[in-house]
Amino acid sequence: MNKSLFAVNTTFISFLLILQSIAMSQTGDKEFDRDYIVTIMHKVNDYQQEHVGWLPDRNWKRATYYTGVMAFYKATGDSNLLNQAINWAKKHDWQVGNEWLYPANRLTCVQTYLEIFFIRHDSTMIISARKYMDSRLLLTEPAYMRGWFYIDALYVGPPAFVMMSRATEDDKYITYINRVFWEVANQLYDKEEGLFYRDSDARFKEKSKNGRKVLWSRGNGWVMASLPRILTYLPKDNQYYKQYEDLLRTMAASLAKRQGEDGLWRANLGDKDDYPMPESSGTGFFTYAIAWGINNGVLDPTVYSPVVSKAWKGLCNIVDDQGKVCWGQLVGREPEEVKQEHSHEYVTGAFLLAGSEMLKFNR
Repeated sequence: MNKSLFAVNTTFISFLLILQSIAMSQTGDKEFDRDYIVTIMHKVNDYQQEHVGWLPDRNWKRATYYTGVMAFYKATGDSNLLNQAINWAKKHDWQVGNEWLYPANRLTCVQTYLEIFFIRHDSTMIISARKYMDSRLLLTEPAYMRGWFYIDALYVGPPAFVMMSRATEDDKYITYINRVFWEVANQLYDKEEGLFYRDSDARFKEKSKNGRKVLWSRGNGWVMASLPRILTYLPKDNQYYKQYEDLLRTMAASLAKRQGEDGLWRANLGDKDDYPMPESSGTGFFTYAIAWGINNGVLDPTVYSPVVSKAWKGLCNIVDDQGKVCWGQLVGREPEEVKQEHSHEYVTGAFLLAGSEMLKFNR
């Protein structure tokens, strides 16, 4: 080949590669670079630390945020994140949550205590939690009579019990919570939709303004996000292990059909036109659980990688310049209107959970 022609071809190929690189950047592929993911997660976490507000500090809202902080730590090994969680736990002397009305909510912070215990192996970190859980084991009434009547309870409570079994090598906590989880799930699960109602009122009394089912996005997000946290610590030979995996598969299949073009889900999964704006708290939880399913061989990557990729891009696109994760529905029990400026600590927690799995995600 003529040397001058070869040089021209080489230059042309290099030019094409540069254009391809620019095109990939413009299509958002930067969002899958490790450095980008770590940077945006720090930005989001830094924002939340600066905007914690004056709410009571040991509730499900802040504790959900800290489940995300611990996931961020475990994915990166950044000791600053671990110290952030330890300082919060020490501030409260490792006590269970302060919500008296809903007993499951009191265990949200216990998940972080246990994750720290697995690192530091200091039994004083879980004494209070174990005492509280042991008192729960004495109650034999149906779950709904003990305050476990809402679907959010499946995130805040069961993972802590399964973790406690791992920490103490005592199966009684798993035995108890398997029964409670499936009592609640069977009461509120819609087999036709492969999704959950938030509570019995949503199942039997409520319809959207368009006359359709009310399948709250964040409510289903609570269930979906509980499954990786349970399966991570549940022995694989446990009789319910496959049942939890199957639930993750069923919900993932249902959610994949309902995802918005922008990658985010809407507040009512049963009626996308009920509140047509995006909603980020449910989306964060879904992204976390589906990515975890792919990363751990539970979900088919050829089917679900496009779902996760679109969802993660969507989430990154709604983080504002300060680091606030926008479009997060405020505290409630049903789908509601969401505004761009809406956010909360649990929204941040869901984003950090999602990001922690995206750091392991291989498209």
